[in-house]
Amino acid sequence: MADATPAASVELPRTTVRLPRHLAHPETKEISKEVLAAVEPGIAEVPLEYIHGVLYEAGPSMLKVLGGVQASPAKDKLPKELSIIVNDLSAEMPTHMVAVYSRLSNTTRRRVTLYPIHNVMFATHCANLPALPPSHPTPPTTPGSRITVPVVPLCLPSPPTFPHLSAYLYGKRADVLLASLLPCAPPAFDKSGTDEDRQRAAIKQFASKLAATYTPHALLQHAMRVNGLWRNACVLGVFDDALWATIDLAWEVLLYALAIATGNPQAIEVTPVAAESSS
Repeated sequence: MADATPAASVELPRTTVRLPRHLAHPETKEISKEVLAAVEPGIAEVPLEYIHGVLYEAGPSMLKVLGGVQASPAKDKLPKELSIIVNDLSAEMPTHMVAVYSRLSNTTRRRVTLYPIHNVMFATHCANLPALPPSHPTPPTTPGSRITVPVVPLCLPSPPTFPHLSAYLYGKRADVLLASLLPCAPPAFDKSGTDEDRQRAAIKQFASKLAATYTPHALLQHAMRVNGLWRNACVLGVFDDALWATIDLAWEVLLYALAIATGNPQAIEVTPVAAESSS
């Protein structure tokens, strides 16, 4: 997962930041049958394309269920199980709470954030995910009821961008993901790859708008968000063409905007990025 050759340095007040020209794509890895088997006996024998098709349809409803979860963990120790309140019963219940944290910390007290997930969603999209503890919570009949699910520690390079990746896996909305990675709503880029000159011009135009509207520091913060999402996807082993195309496009836009904002636009030659279908 080595970075590509660094681009020209971005000069900010009192500091110099070196950013890679491109974010390298990791080598594709197959989903583990052992991890799939831990979700449901026999699921490892079902074609992954079929499972992804089912989850593509069910994902938005499953994400809505996650949005209605309430949890109050103990503050002094991470429990092995947690009783959570579920307020939306319109789809499958969450199976686990992942306790997301980073090894990089400037404080002695490590910050841990809990997120509800469905094991099938992550097990079928994350090739580097370890097998999760068995969990088959009984769906309650009344909103506001409690279920108990296992708590699984999950160390990631960028905990703040985990919700971006999770929301994408459930919703498969590349447009929503792109908008969340940039300082303001982007235009409708030509993602077909059939007119590279038009796409290149659109990227330059939007990047120029960002450079004129936002400070280099603000643009760098968004670039670090894209970088964090990229690192999480690499660590978890998420190999989704539309996800990678969106990361590439956001990085391209922000890198060029930073080059303009810091007075060095000639350092970046804009590369057209074609997005792939995520269905």
